[in-house]
Order: sequence, then structure tokens, then C-alpha cells
Amino acid sequence: MSDQIENFVEEELLAELPVFENFLNQIGFKRIEGSVYGLLVLSTRPLTSEEIEKTLKLSQPAVSNALKVLTHYGAIISRELKKEDKERRVKVHTVKEDSLSIVSSVFRKREQEVILEFKQMALRLEKIALATSKDGDPRTKRLKSIITTCEIAESVMSFVVELTQSKLPTEYPHILKQLPKTLHLLTSGVAPMANITDQVRKTLTNKLKGSLERLSGEITK
Repeated sequence: MSDQIENFVEEELLAELPVFENFLNQIGFKRIEGSVYGLLVLSTRPLTSEEIEKTLKLSQPAVSNALKVLTHYGAIISRELKKEDKERRVKVHTVKEDSLSIVSSVFRKREQEVILEFKQMALRLEKIALATSKDGDPRTKRLKSIITTCEIAESVMSFVVELTQSKLPTEYPHILKQLPKTLHLLTSGVAPMANITDQVRKTLTNKLKGSLERLSGEITK
């Protein structure tokens, strides 16, 4: 490996790139995108596309596509930088330090749409089943469970999205510390999950928002 590459990432760290590839692949990204993201996480400085290509031994189109996807999901930041002793400017890439904002972006751009589509399907089928079946039809109970599960997922994702929009990364540890207590408050006295109604779900969401507002007030004191 050249001295240039050794200046921004060590060999032993490069050996861990498959972990990034596997993780991002599990949540819907391509392995190349995981590799590029991992390299930028481990690099001591922003990198040019050429440096990424050379280090990962990837083609220019492959790196360019990976950077576009990672930019779309808010995972990286690109900016122009003037080269020392040269007139020309080059584009360099680095990762956002706020990882939760990346999760939030993925939720907004992909998972929320998928879950909403699945919930709408279940609602349509539930309506048909209710119109054609007798009381106690197990299909309606199964579909209601799917709908409730989707709504809970939507509430959790909305929580993450709202958190990244209203909090600074430095405040996340304070929120994380209070989260177990908040979750216990939300679930105490609540009926079994299979029987949660839409009204209960809305109540849980309102409680969660109220708890976070109180927590925000404590942090800013």
C-alpha cells in the first residue's frame, strides 16, 4: 500500500470494511456502498473519488454511483477543496458525524414508504374480509395485527425523525439515558400488544412527545 493511503487509513482498519459492507447490505444498501461508507468513516481526512477508487480497487462508475446513493440518504457530505500549490479544485467526500440523521433519512426515504404501502394493503384486505366473512374470522384478527404492527413501526420511525430534527447530536446521550424510563412509562398499564387500538397508539405517541418535551426542558436548564 502506498504512503498516500497509509496517511489516511491503516491496514488493520481496512480489514474491518467487510463489517460495514455486511451491515449496510442487511439494511438495503449494496456492498460497494457499505465499503465506501466504511472507508470514509475510518479515514482521517476527506477523500477524493480517485483515492476511494485506488484504495478499494473499484472502478470510477462504481464509486460514483455509491457516492450518489450515500449522498441521497444523507450519509456523506461532498465539498470542493483547493489543492495545495495548485489552481485547480477537487471534490472531496466525508461522512456525517451524526449517524442518527442517516437512519432518519433512510426511514423517511424508504422504510416509511414501504411500511405505509404494506399497511394500506392490509387495510384494503381487512375491509374485504369484514364484508365477506362471519364474526370471528381469524383472517381479520391477523390483518389487524399487521396493521397495528405497521402503526407501531411508523410511530418509532417518526420518533427518530423528529429527534434528529429537534436535537443536537451532543444531546443524544442524555436522551438515551432517559429512554428506558420513558419506554417503561409508555408500556406500563397498557393492554397486550395484540389488542392495542388506534386510539391507544395515538395516546402512546402523545405521551412520548410530552416526555421528550419535558426532557428537552431539563437539558436546556
